[in-house]
Amino acid sequence: MGTSDLSWMEVADALWLTAATQFAWGRYRTGDVEQRPDEQDPEPALAAVGSPHEPDRPEPPLEPPPSASEDDTDASARTVAEPDADVPASDGRSARPCPAEVVSVPAEPRRPAPGPNVVRALRPFKQEVRSPHDEDALLDEDLTAERAAEDGLWLPMTRPGTTRWLDLTLVVDTHPSMALWRSTITEFTRALERLGAFRSIQRRSLDTTGDTPVLRGGSARTPVRDPAELIDPSGRRVVLVLTDGVGACWRRGSVEPLLARWGASMSVAVAHLLPQRLWRRGGMRPHRAKVTTPRPVAPNRQWWVELPDAWLEPDPSPPPGSVAVPVLELETRWLSRWAQLVTGHRGRSADAVVLLASGERAETPAPTEGRAGSPRQRVMRFLSTASPPAFRLATLLAAVPVSVPVARAIQHELVPGSGPDDLAEVLTSDLLRPVDGSAAGGWEDATFAFDQPVRELLLSGARRSETARALHIVAEEFGDRVTGVRHLTEVLSDPDHAPESGVEADPAIERTVLRALSGPYLARARRSVPGGDTGPPTPSVEGRFSPPSPQADGTVGTHETTASGDMSVQSTGSPNGTGSADAPQSSPRPADTVRAVPTPSAEDTTAPADPFTPPSTVTARILRERQMDDVPPIWGDVPPRNPIFTGREEPLAELEARLKDAGTTAILPSTLHGMSGIGKTQIAVEYIYRHLADYDLVWWVQAGQRSQIRAGLTELAQALQLPGSSEAHTAVPAVREALRCGHPIRRWLLVFDAAESPEDVRPFFPANGPGEIIITSRNPDWAEVARPLEVNLFERSESKALLRSRGPEITEEEADALAEKLGDLPLAIAQAAAWRAETGMTVSEYLRVFDEKVAEILDVSAPNDYEVSLAAAWNVSLDQLESRNPAAYQLLQVCAFFDPEPIPRSLFSGGRGTAVAPELDAALRDPIRLGRAIRDINRFGLAKIDHRSDTLQLHRLVQLVLRDRMSPQRQTEMRHGAHLLLANSNPGSPSDPVQWPRFKAILPHAYASNVLECDDPWVRQMVVDLMVYLFFWGDHQESVALGERAMKAWSAKLEETDPQLLQVAGLLGPYLCTLGRYAEAAELNQRTLALRRQVSGDNSEETLSAQLSVAYDLKAKGDYLRARELNEEVYHKAKTLYGEDDPVTLSAAHDLAVTLRLLGEYRRARDLGEVTHHRQGVVRGFDSPNAVNSLGGYILDRLELGDYAWAHAELERLLERCQKLFGKDKAITLYRQHRLAIATRKNGDHQGALKLSRQALELYRYRYGVDHPSTLGCAISHSIDLRQTGDLKAARELGEDTFNRYRRSLGENHPHTLAAAIDLAVTLRLLGEVGSARQLDERAVEQLRAQFGPDQAHAVIATINLASDVAALGDIETALQLGREAAQRAERVFGADHPTTIAADHNVVLDLRAAGEGEQAEAERSEVLARFRRALGESHPAVVAATRGVRANCDIDPAPL
Repeated sequence: MGTSDLSWMEVADALWLTAATQFAWGRYRTGDVEQRPDEQDPEPALAAVGSPHEPDRPEPPLEPPPSASEDDTDASARTVAEPDADVPASDGRSARPCPAEVVSVPAEPRRPAPGPNVVRALRPFKQEVRSPHDEDALLDEDLTAERAAEDGLWLPMTRPGTTRWLDLTLVVDTHPSMALWRSTITEFTRALERLGAFRSIQRRSLDTTGDTPVLRGGSARTPVRDPAELIDPSGRRVVLVLTDGVGACWRRGSVEPLLARWGASMSVAVAHLLPQRLWRRGGMRPHRAKVTTPRPVAPNRQWWVELPDAWLEPDPSPPPGSVAVPVLELETRWLSRWAQLVTGHRGRSADAVVLLASGERAETPAPTEGRAGSPRQRVMRFLSTASPPAFRLATLLAAVPVSVPVARAIQHELVPGSGPDDLAEVLTSDLLRPVDGSAAGGWEDATFAFDQPVRELLLSGARRSETARALHIVAEEFGDRVTGVRHLTEVLSDPDHAPESGVEADPAIERTVLRALSGPYLARARRSVPGGDTGPPTPSVEGRFSPPSPQADGTVGTHETTASGDMSVQSTGSPNGTGSADAPQSSPRPADTVRAVPTPSAEDTTAPADPFTPPSTVTARILRERQMDDVPPIWGDVPPRNPIFTGREEPLAELEARLKDAGTTAILPSTLHGMSGIGKTQIAVEYIYRHLADYDLVWWVQAGQRSQIRAGLTELAQALQLPGSSEAHTAVPAVREALRCGHPIRRWLLVFDAAESPEDVRPFFPANGPGEIIITSRNPDWAEVARPLEVNLFERSESKALLRSRGPEITEEEADALAEKLGDLPLAIAQAAAWRAETGMTVSEYLRVFDEKVAEILDVSAPNDYEVSLAAAWNVSLDQLESRNPAAYQLLQVCAFFDPEPIPRSLFSGGRGTAVAPELDAALRDPIRLGRAIRDINRFGLAKIDHRSDTLQLHRLVQLVLRDRMSPQRQTEMRHGAHLLLANSNPGSPSDPVQWPRFKAILPHAYASNVLECDDPWVRQMVVDLMVYLFFWGDHQESVALGERAMKAWSAKLEETDPQLLQVAGLLGPYLCTLGRYAEAAELNQRTLALRRQVSGDNSEETLSAQLSVAYDLKAKGDYLRARELNEEVYHKAKTLYGEDDPVTLSAAHDLAVTLRLLGEYRRARDLGEVTHHRQGVVRGFDSPNAVNSLGGYILDRLELGDYAWAHAELERLLERCQKLFGKDKAITLYRQHRLAIATRKNGDHQGALKLSRQALELYRYRYGVDHPSTLGCAISHSIDLRQTGDLKAARELGEDTFNRYRRSLGENHPHTLAAAIDLAVTLRLLGEVGSARQLDERAVEQLRAQFGPDQAHAVIATINLASDVAALGDIETALQLGREAAQRAERVFGADHPTTIAADHNVVLDLRAAGEGEQAEAERSEVLARFRRALGESHPAVVAATRGVRANCDIDPAPL
């Protein structure tokens, strides 16, 4: 309609109405003055998403749903402005002119992380304030009506509108290295745009390559800008600088004045793209600080800063005029804390990492540019700080010409799981550098070069197969675009006939690679050297972090290339150059077979140490320079070197040849076998001390029993600081894997001493690793698992040399006669030499006494010749000791019943009240007399005294001789004395890790002395404590085995009602459940309960505890209803008898809550769990495992009741708390991680849940194996996460495997088995196998209803999914009927607002639409979607899918029993 259609009167009315409207606006509008959030009333008129006033309000969707209204899509419908263009604000009005480039929020599809994570982290910024602009005004209908009633005029009354609170300026560093992070920055920017938290987002570029930083527009090509143009005095702008800190300006400190200038009037932060441990590499010097902000979005200059580490500095206060600029990783946790600090979301104080920027350029010297230090130091420095993927990538890149595309191709194929941070860690190190000036256009187009010595060092740390594979990958991917690689792959295929490389190839790379590959490639490498090769055949280096490169003949090169290209050769002989009289300790080998030993050059000794980051503890120990006689940095339980070791050059040489020829432990280990006393252990010890420089790890494992092997490997895991090293069942596989992979140490040697059989030792070998294994054993049957090397008697010359090495002078003839009499048995020779050295007895007298002892032995028994020689030699010394010091002799008699392993001297200090034998009892009460007895034992050579570990050790043959000298009655007395000494040394508190070393020392001697046969109650209590110690230490198998042996031994001699027998039975039942042996546990627990009632009555604590064990058995059978009855009976009885705060009552309450949770009675479980947690905290402490477990159960109940966001946040905090309290590798912490994965998925972060559940599942498998209940429960969760992230094939494989394992372990109809079937059915339906899915769901519905009724939680979920199966098969009518029934039952069970109930209603809507009832479907759809949004939030994947009309699926994560 045009103006010609209006009358003059109508035009006049319109003009009058316009004037009246403007008058009303000026008269009635409030809040014309813009207010900051912190300046408003205590209850501000904020529409703040995620503000403290609305903590549970969900974040908006990352993309608008198809049916969203225009208002809903406003923030995502904007377009991207060109650089320097004015950008509309989020409300559609025109923004004030601004010279900065503004990036608005485009409507893009949802992308993977970092988008969703950034949304969660930056939610505190998503707030709205009253808008000062007239065009934002909204019609106030109520006020308009009120004014009309008062004035009689219908004039429109308005109220102020709202607008986003803040603007964001993103300053992106444009140093060439930032090209590595291009995709990361793009994803981060798009996530910010999708978030819609800021009025506008403008982008600036910061050139940090020169002496001073240069600010530009949105890209590096735009004109230079004045940094002052970013300053916004209104206080509504936040500046975030994205950088990797590599640019020269960061090293010179010239960026800091710029940051200080911006921080004077705005909130500024630096987001560092590298991990925190690498920040100092570029010269940035951040500080730990506690910062306090006076108000939200206060400028950095107004922050109050406290430096916790200030006492380390000469001046503890921050520099005058400095501005604290927070530095954060581009990771959710860092961004979240920064956002909360800046906005005051959770208080205004926080711990942070800050850069203290001042207005003037820093005067502190910048790090030295270039390659500081020798090649060795640079590589070691890199290894000490590099992540495992980064170090592996560096060793692979050393084989090829390096560029970013080449590096990414190798990353993708050979280092899966690595990211741009690992690539940046390599390229920004001082191992290599950009060349040809190509870096000026960005590192994407640059090439990089290693210094040749660095390349050689890195290649020596790579596997030859991976080096070759890296070459083939680059050749196939890039062809001739990478110079020389294709030709090098041809050389690998045929080194003898491949043509010479062209002029364009780099011969240095080719030579280095061929030398590293060694073998048949060495000749080709020599031919490629111009003018012939006059140097040694293998100049590649053996560093301490890599194995040697074998030559074609199996030997190892001995030369090392230094930074200057010089060669140094060093022979590896004896560390101290000492030996026996006849046989020197060192035996130099020819120069071409000497083992390579790195030797420091002049450059090594003068180059400065790395000033940036100290290496980690273990790596620092590996990398430190060592003298030739220094023991390796990881050194465990190796016996002292024998100072009179003699001869044995032939077996030592054979052992060395076998070990060095093996290459890896894929080749069989070497076994030294032979009869007792032959010197197997001494040869192994001597080999170690002659080759100290060859290893970075040498670990001696006592292998007589499996428990000793586990203990030794667990201590090794702790020495290596491996995850899971605190408990045996995780430490053993962890250390085997670490040794197999060669990380963190490649040059290692394990010794399994005194192994009884191959079956006992073989499971502990780290197969296919780069290290070496030695076994000593009396058993000759090692041919199938190791390469046996038999150790024989001494050669006569060796016997005579050892005899002449100690004591009075002896003639050749006397030495020959004595050796002949002793049969050249090394142990007998050593004993005779020690005896003569102590007594000065002549040879003729010794031979006379010796013959007398032989006659005595032969009168009693008929041993073989070598046993006669040994026994006679020992008896000569034992007779003398018995007469000289009876207490020392009796001490040896007791030790004869201990294990032939080191005996702690502390074992005897606990025997002050022990009655064994008169003389010994007096020595045990007097430390001076005890010390004298031990010294006499040592002087006669009857035992080894190790002052380092304060132990003494008897050879098994000495023990045998001592036992043979005793009568049966004396043996019984001394064996009992050994039992009493062990019991007196029982430290108690077996679940306390502080006491575990003492239990470990006692255990082998308890086994050897057969303590199970002892009738003393204190000895039996020690057995019980050892059983508990083994369980808590992590050796569950051994704990159960000891308990079973104790039950068998004690049941034969004790009444079945004996308290200690019942104590073992009460422990053994739950321990059997831990191993999944449910049937045995149930039988034992039932019998124990009956006996407890008979002995203690129905109301004793022991009986109640036994009832709880039986209730657990019922849950393991799936009989949750009977378990609930029994749990309720125990709980109410305990509460009546002992009160609500008694530990027995609290345990009963916790178990009842677990059973209620299994039944789906989440509200009852929640109420009981909340009270129980509080009482547990008051009684046992809020940090006790009991209180933490009760809290975890309470959080899980609220999660199941639909409080996803709260439960997710609480579980994050609980996991962090468990890590601090108990350690990251403990079972209680691992369980929290699994539950956090479930909460993360339910809260909508499917990628985050997948990562958490994958880690938890790997650890569960490591800890318990694949069939453990906890492992199976986590496997179900992970299969759901795989399905939710789109990997249906993997989800099906894992789901089917777990379902079948549940069927085998728990049975077809156990609720956990049915839950696995329900989850698997969803995956099968999504894969198109609807018929199979329907069969699983129908059976699950039938069984769950039969067991628990139709209104049980899992039965309802199964019905919802069954309706989806039927709908997918086209039977809409039946699906609609099932769906409506399921929705009604879900409302009764879960409540109307529970996500499960809403999902059921949503599926009914879809079935209504499919049935042709579109009008009813549309009417219900809006209400269902509104409920979904209220429950989960706009951006939750379930809500987004429901908006698109996707059918909802319901999952079940089995709760723990």
